[in-house]
Amino acid sequence: MKKLKFILACIPALVFAQESVTSEADAILDELFPLDSLSIEAMVNDLKKQDFLYINTLYNNKTLFSGRDFGVEQYSFFPAISYIDSNNFFLNVGSGYYSEVNPQWDFITFSGGYSNYLNKKKSIMATGVYSYTSFTEDVADLNNQRVSLSLSYRNKWFRNALSGGYLFGGNTSSYISNSTYFNIDLLESKSLDISIEPRVGIFWGNQTVTELVRVGIFQFEEVSTDVFQLLNTELSLPIAFDFGKWDFEIEYAFAIPNALPGEEDPTNNDYFSISLGYLIGL
Repeated sequence: MKKLKFILACIPALVFAQESVTSEADAILDELFPLDSLSIEAMVNDLKKQDFLYINTLYNNKTLFSGRDFGVEQYSFFPAISYIDSNNFFLNVGSGYYSEVNPQWDFITFSGGYSNYLNKKKSIMATGVYSYTSFTEDVADLNNQRVSLSLSYRNKWFRNALSGGYLFGGNTSSYISNSTYFNIDLLESKSLDISIEPRVGIFWGNQTVTELVRVGIFQFEEVSTDVFQLLNTELSLPIAFDFGKWDFEIEYAFAIPNALPGEEDPTNNDYFSISLGYLIGL
């Protein structure tokens, strides 16, 4: 198996109060950051014309939302199972666990989509995804549905993906992300492949910003404004080990969040993640 990773098509429900953001659910849009393109295209490119099940789990030692930790130190855990058929349709079921949330198992997400090449060289691929998320607690205005479209380009060791999505079911929102990475093979053998994939990810999204505006000597009024802007830039360095049907990856990531209007400059954050996957041919 050559570098397979199906990141959850989901939106975590963790919500923290922040004075400058009234729609906190939108602050977690970048959980979709790696989802819509590179992982799915990697599967379609690397798998043969056969149906597969892919079981994987992802662990993060620190949980960030738009590059921010909101002052809470917690780890997260995301198990998932995916079905990919020979015609490039796929289905996914996944869940999320947060160490400092009650209840800790926060959501379950069902998603499906389709990928296909747009040119004869099979270097450009389009992917469409729909996902529905059921949260363990009812949170007002939280979007539980999403549709997204992505375009990816790959040429030897270079890959780039541009994706956009629309979230609805609550306080509607949208996002655009671009992810660029370079695949560098360190070892290729019959029993083991090792590679590193330096990545740069940039994420733009909607945020609802509320500020106190003076309307009199002793009077203030809350004014809410919807803004669409750069939210986060992420640099990461994963190293992947492929053992036939098994794949294992360790990744270090460094997030550089961009301040929202009325928000103090957020601090940069880093974290480690570990993923493990197993591919079953049907």
